[in-house]
Amino acid sequence: MVSQLLDQLGLFVGRELQDDHESTYFLSINETIFARVGASWDNPLPMRYFLANPDAVQMTAGAVAADLSSRRIGTFFSPRGIFSRQSLKNFDRPWGWKDPRTIFTLPVWLQLFPDARLIYIIRNGVDVASSLMVREQRLLERRKSRFEARLAAKLSHRSTLERAGYKGSPRCFTLDGGFDMWREYVEEADRQLKGLSNPILSMRYEDILEDPQKHLTEMAKFNQLDGATPAAVEQAAAKVNKSRARAFSGDRVLAGFYEKIRNDPWMVRHGY
Repeated sequence: MVSQLLDQLGLFVGRELQDDHESTYFLSINETIFARVGASWDNPLPMRYFLANPDAVQMTAGAVAADLSSRRIGTFFSPRGIFSRQSLKNFDRPWGWKDPRTIFTLPVWLQLFPDARLIYIIRNGVDVASSLMVREQRLLERRKSRFEARLAAKLSHRSTLERAGYKGSPRCFTLDGGFDMWREYVEEADRQLKGLSNPILSMRYEDILEDPQKHLTEMAKFNQLDGATPAAVEQAAAKVNKSRARAFSGDRVLAGFYEKIRNDPWMVRHGY
């Protein structure tokens, strides 16, 4: 939501975007960093061993810097990178990207962009866990509907397991699994952001929904979006679905789960 609205207000977040408004280019870099150290979006903790070794971080930052100077960056500026000769060095407008994995790759990026401005949005852990569980269940149902066709496919270069076996995030099948992952990301964000001299804007998702015009104005100013007029901010704020705040409260199962974890230190710390 935040990435989409800031895009509307003038922050360039890439031309090739996923449905969740994440830049495929920067997402692919974060995914590669994770994969090379045995981590994944739903199992991020191996990143901590990587981050504890300055030489490993420096090597990775050097490799990413080379990629940022290559033709691959073209996909950030235009679909599939066609006819793009842009570079980040001569780009003349505010730009950025959104990806929760950046919480764990931040030390790499800060070596390349030491003056980066950081926006950190946190959401109630119950709603995050619920969203992850619903998404994973939908993915499983989609794969089940294709299972028989994939099982029957005759592709000599791929095994039956590769074609038809389950692939996904079993951790997110349960609220407990999703909530534990939320806690890992929140804890790492606290570790990473503490002591940084960079400009940092931290907000709760629920507070944005309560007064979107106020918080969008603050974010536009923080990102130096000079073209974000009051009228433009008002138009963007009108798209916010305020009912998404504390979405769990209308569901009996989720409300019960909230009672179970409401005293978690990270829930308490962030006012949940």
